[in-house]
Amino acid sequence: MKYLLISSHSKANDIWYITDYFLKKRWKADLEITLGANGEVRKEFVPNDWKYVNNGEDISFSKSLMSYLNSINEEYFILMLDDFMILEEVDNSKIEKAFEFIKSNNGVYLRLVPNPKGDLKINNDFSKIDVKSQVPYVTSLQMAIWKKEFLMELLKYDFNPWEFEVKAGKTKESMLNSDGFYVTNYNFVTYTHFVEKGKFYPFLKDMLKKEGLSLESSRTFLSEAELNKMKDSYLKKSIRKILPSKYVNLIRKIIGKEPL
Repeated sequence: MKYLLISSHSKANDIWYITDYFLKKRWKADLEITLGANGEVRKEFVPNDWKYVNNGEDISFSKSLMSYLNSINEEYFILMLDDFMILEEVDNSKIEKAFEFIKSNNGVYLRLVPNPKGDLKINNDFSKIDVKSQVPYVTSLQMAIWKKEFLMELLKYDFNPWEFEVKAGKTKESMLNSDGFYVTNYNFVTYTHFVEKGKFYPFLKDMLKKEGLSLESSRTFLSEAELNKMKDSYLKKSIRKILPSKYVNLIRKIIGKEPL
């Protein structure tokens, strides 16, 4: 059995059933799923078969995630965010391979999608992340296998999600464990997120209609203007992907921007 922790908060209760539907439809495995959702108790919205962990006030991203980890007894587990929609059937043999790889290499982090991609190819399936070169998004919150003990050390910094992605991989703890960061060379799980800044992506309407699901939420959808603005960000990301990862932050430093 593999352990999957979904990090959330009580105000996101309106999307849990969507995440659950696509997760169970496309990931047919013996998964133990825990939902960590601090804040007001919303037990009535928790999907069947999900273990519900609520430890009180949702003080911060890091503090809440730390409290969820206390309910996990496994050394290694998969962490995913609450708005990840699984798009394709998951090959469980690949997930088994990923767990075997990170354990046998005493790794601390194995990202299950190459976003960002790795820097030092190991074999057809896995690459190492060049932590010492301070490449961007070492600790990306894309779906990944984490070593619980190590993640708890990073969460002591009390980073918000953005800070966690860009700063946690540059901490002394990450540098000391720089040989333990890995990423897959292709998607071991194919998914997308369907919420951005508290609003739904428009594609969700058609997805739910196709599956015969009703939308049980008062959230608004991203406007065309907001989507166009985001396209500019996607273009920048595409340009960044062309550059070798180790040069991205060097260039950002030269032009006076904060490192990623």
